[in-house]
Amino acid sequence: MEEKKSSRVLVVGATGFVGRRIVAASLAEGHPTYVLMRPELGLAVDKVQTLLVFKARGARLLEASLDDHRSLVAAVRQVDVVVSAMSGGDLLQQLKLVEAIKDAGNVKRFIPSEFGLDPAMMGHATESGRIVFDQKMIIRRAIEDANIPHTYVSASLFAFYFVANLGQMRTLIPPKEKVLIYGDGNTKAIFVDEDDAGTYTIKSIEDPRALNKTLHIRPKENFLTQNEVIAKWENLSGKVLEKISITGDEFLASREGTDYFNQAAVGHFYDIFYKGCLTNFEIGENGVEATLLYPEVKLRSKHYKTCDRCVDGFDHHCREKKSSRVLVVGATGFVGRRIVAVSLVEGHPTYVLMRRELGLAVDKVQNLLAFKARGARLLEASLDDHRSLVAAVRQVDVVVSAMAGSDLLQQLKLVEAIKDAGNIEVNYFRVRFFNSQRRFLVPRFIPSEFGMDPAMMEHATEPGRIPFDQKMIIRRAIEDANIPHTYVSASLFAFKFVANLGQMRTLIPPKEKVLIYGDGNTKDEIVASLSLDHLFLSYIAIFVDEDDTGTYTIKSIDDPRALNRRKVLEKISITGDEFLASREGTDDFNQMAVGHFYDIFYKGCLTNFEIGENGVEATLLYPEVHYSRMDEYLKRYLN
Repeated sequence: MEEKKSSRVLVVGATGFVGRRIVAASLAEGHPTYVLMRPELGLAVDKVQTLLVFKARGARLLEASLDDHRSLVAAVRQVDVVVSAMSGGDLLQQLKLVEAIKDAGNVKRFIPSEFGLDPAMMGHATESGRIVFDQKMIIRRAIEDANIPHTYVSASLFAFYFVANLGQMRTLIPPKEKVLIYGDGNTKAIFVDEDDAGTYTIKSIEDPRALNKTLHIRPKENFLTQNEVIAKWENLSGKVLEKISITGDEFLASREGTDYFNQAAVGHFYDIFYKGCLTNFEIGENGVEATLLYPEVKLRSKHYKTCDRCVDGFDHHCREKKSSRVLVVGATGFVGRRIVAVSLVEGHPTYVLMRRELGLAVDKVQNLLAFKARGARLLEASLDDHRSLVAAVRQVDVVVSAMAGSDLLQQLKLVEAIKDAGNIEVNYFRVRFFNSQRRFLVPRFIPSEFGMDPAMMEHATEPGRIPFDQKMIIRRAIEDANIPHTYVSASLFAFKFVANLGQMRTLIPPKEKVLIYGDGNTKDEIVASLSLDHLFLSYIAIFVDEDDTGTYTIKSIDDPRALNRRKVLEKISITGDEFLASREGTDDFNQMAVGHFYDIFYKGCLTNFEIGENGVEATLLYPEVHYSRMDEYLKRYLN
């Protein structure tokens, strides 16, 4: 008997909160998994990185646009199942996907983007929140009118949005002192771990029992009231919160004069916690229940813990290892995530600054929880609260800032905190330990630079010099305060300059034409493949894998050879030039980018100087590190 082949699955909206989990579940179940990569990606760094992670795990990227019907049909024809996880703001864009599926004619199952409250049960939803349900019903009617085989997935409430915050609005983490109770707090709701939702969704795609039905994910253990959720947290944290009750009328009144997003959220919370919309109906003949269909699935959310207590042995573990304790500020960003990862791998007790201003920054909170799961400790503090910042700094030996370019001058507050903390003091360590033969801990501050060396950019092209001037302001503040430091110059990150073959406004390789900067090269030269030999002829610049930057940065923190010095990573030659006139009439961001590209590819700012006595070179200090070469890097982008 011939073995049944697994359905080929295409995920649309794969880089979002739900989409990432659908892709992960599809790969885990052994399905040939395809991910729609839209050409409109542009400079969406996190999305491109997520796509590359999928590819590395075995998914295939299919390039198509929702605005290009032909390309969309071509993508759909390569698969058996289409799962849409498009975000709420794009729900009606799915009508284009429905048309493509209809014209392709081969799809055996379509799962549209729902994954929350069942819209068919929300006909009487509170007005300010019903728009999204009406839009989902429009999509349902289009699917059914086109006779497309389907499954609708209702996953109730995602624990990440409703359990971790104890049901509080405008935050994704547990409150510290007070908690708002909706009514008497005894209305039942249903909570589901978002990873479980991905698993059940993929389980259903080949199941005839779920064909043309709604799959309800309703784990019995997770029928909980708000009071029960709060009690679980208080039991875990050992702290009792002050409860403040608000009536339904008072809660609805709170939406007056607020923006659309808040009004819609109030409507949803009212329907859930006052009207009990999740538990006031029975599943009829048009629905099936996931935990009954797939009892073999071990629920992650059965005993869902929003944030467990720090383990008792953590401090002992820190002392025993005698490695520098590292605090990373700006840990959820492009560079920061890599610094945290390497610090943990190198065995450093790793702390991550969790700013109180997080709010509803979903990706940042998820990153923080991922760090915590891997062993990092979260320290809550605010850059606008000097006392809390000093308290955080006093718990560590090394501070690494990876704050984004727009926040560079905010580091002045961090410098003041390090200065006042008093535990990072250069003279004591230099006098007592600098000539010692034994290994020792050298307290260190590494400010956010990680690009071109600002000390070498005093003649940078305007207006691209602004971030270099700001970085020099930070350097002067550090040195004036006698704070021990290492400055890290990582040249150009390959993700932003190699993958796109040096092209602006994109992060992926061009398909047909490549713009060459310089006289003596054809501007519209055809690139047939990602050939490194070809690129060597075109640019002269220096490229570094961003993961290597994290490794070399953490390698330097206990190394006296890098104390109060600038560290420059090895450069790999690759191609470059000029187009200053193109910046005229464009926005500030583009003008700065043009200035940077000009300095790099025309003036050769990365290779027109020698490392002096104030600098050291990373690959010479740490030859044991296998750094990424650009031919290896480019292979990540090949299909």
